[in-house]
Amino acid sequence: MGGITPLVTTALPLANSVIGTVRNAGAGQSSAAAQQAAAQQAAAELEYKRQQDAAQAAAAQAALEQKYREEAAAAERNAQAAAAARQQQAQLEAEAQARQWSHDAELRQREQELQRQKDEAAAAAAAAARAKEMEDFRGSQEQTLAQLRASQEEAVRAKETDAQTQLAQLTAAADAAEQRRLAALRQAVSKTRAGLGARGVTAQDGSGEAILLGLTNSSETEHKDAQATDQLKRAAIQQSLDEAKRRNLLELSQLADRQRLEYMSKFF
Repeated sequence: MGGITPLVTTALPLANSVIGTVRNAGAGQSSAAAQQAAAQQAAAELEYKRQQDAAQAAAAQAALEQKYREEAAAAERNAQAAAAARQQQAQLEAEAQARQWSHDAELRQREQELQRQKDEAAAAAAAAARAKEMEDFRGSQEQTLAQLRASQEEAVRAKETDAQTQLAQLTAAADAAEQRRLAALRQAVSKTRAGLGARGVTAQDGSGEAILLGLTNSSETEHKDAQATDQLKRAAIQQSLDEAKRRNLLELSQLADRQRLEYMSKFF
């Protein structure tokens, strides 16, 4: 509205001047002059009205432009405010999203830590269970091996006792046989001497000496044969005992090998 005042101020003096001129002319002139003055006054009024219309139009245009400028400024302020609000909202949302992400990351980290602890505990429990299973399995194997060794040792002791009994029996039998052989030899020598004496032959004679030597040699051969048989029997007893001990060692070794393979195949 500030643009109207200069135009109105310019138009009013011009109209007043025209009216004054018409009035002055009316006072000293004729009717024609009055008509001319009236015409001039009408023209002045038209000009004044035109100027007023122009001033009003200019004022309206200025007001409209001012309104547009104000509306544009208001729209710009609103746009800036909306942009600032959107930016602030976006920042708040970004901050909220960042906090949510941080919270989610912290939760995931806690879950991962809990899972890691669970996994470690499970692994430790599994390792402990495996170690106990390995220990129990090995203990069972060692018990089986010890039982076999104990049974073998008992069997060997029994066999050694039986062998000692057999050896003692062989010794007693050999001593008895030797006593019988010597007794038989003495009896045979006595009978032979008596027989030779009855025939008038002495032991110093060649024939008598040969007969007695034959008896002695025959008895000695019998003694050697008995000793050889006794040695064979003793060797057989010892061989049987040694063979039992070797079988025991072989059984222990085979069992240990089987247990080692079973242990490796079960746990590795």
